[in-house]
Amino acid sequence: MKFYNREKEVRYLKTYCQLEPNSILFVYGPKSSGKTTVMLKVIEELRNKDIVFFYYDLRKYATPTKKEFFKIFFERSDKKYVPNKLEFNLGVFKFGVERELNFKEFSLNDVFAKINESINEVIKEGKKPVLVIDELQKLKNIYFNGEKSLLNELFNLFVHLTKVRHSCHVICLTSDILFIEEIYRNSSLKNASEYYLIDWLEKEDIKKILKEESFSEEEINYAINYLSLPYEITELINNKKLGLTVEETIKKWINIEKDKLLYLLANANVDEGKINTILSKFKNNIKVEAKEIIKKELINEFKFLVNNEVLFYDIINGIIKPTSIKKWHAIKKLKI
Repeated sequence: MKFYNREKEVRYLKTYCQLEPNSILFVYGPKSSGKTTVMLKVIEELRNKDIVFFYYDLRKYATPTKKEFFKIFFERSDKKYVPNKLEFNLGVFKFGVERELNFKEFSLNDVFAKINESINEVIKEGKKPVLVIDELQKLKNIYFNGEKSLLNELFNLFVHLTKVRHSCHVICLTSDILFIEEIYRNSSLKNASEYYLIDWLEKEDIKKILKEESFSEEEINYAINYLSLPYEITELINNKKLGLTVEETIKKWINIEKDKLLYLLANANVDEGKINTILSKFKNNIKVEAKEIIKKELINEFKFLVNNEVLFYDIINGIIKPTSIKKWHAIKKLKI
């Protein structure tokens, strides 16, 4: 679908990948805003432009362990490294058949040496290496020898590859906004990182695709007041093909969102009064300045709402909003 292409975002990331590496890029945004789709589009369009992508999608691993980390990032192969081959969701820092992966003996030094070897091989062939990790924060609970955090060590490597050597782009995608906050407030990473927001779809983009799908002006005007994410537009188009009207589809979705919110709040060990204090700020405003909500007495409830994808915290721009426009309308229907 055309609205997945996100021309502005694709153009930005394509240009970024072709510049000299100088920082870690964190691509963040609300869940389901299309970060992965945009990145895969960039990889597809640049695959024959002397750029080699090492791409890892960690979303499919619920709780990676040290052993799973090795399996995700490495694999044995009888074939020589092929720089032009596009490999989604596969370990491409490969060991040859002469080396067995003994996970008990395998160390971080082995990992980093192999990453550097693969990157140097790409550079020697006159190509640009780009390392892309989707949902990097899933590695934050992995420790080596009970003390070294994998994530901290990886960041040290990433800074070396980008800020120090300028040899490899490192792009991290995440919907975990509290993870982005940790990075943003980390003094050692502050001068070695950049941030790029992939947010809700623009209303004009939604209008364009719905018009091409033969929606009427009335249907389009109704939809853009309630929808903001790519998958919602896809489902709306499919529901219309099934004979459901735009209005009944969206009203049903909002009621479902409201019921999910009520269930979440009823079964959570949080202060109901503080939750209501936070959510009440969105009764008349879809965006609220972060300083109005992030207060010591509300911090636990705020983190609960962010972790459960009720609210999206854009730390870079200092605003908080519901994770979607649909969610906002559901919040407004709550009795708070």
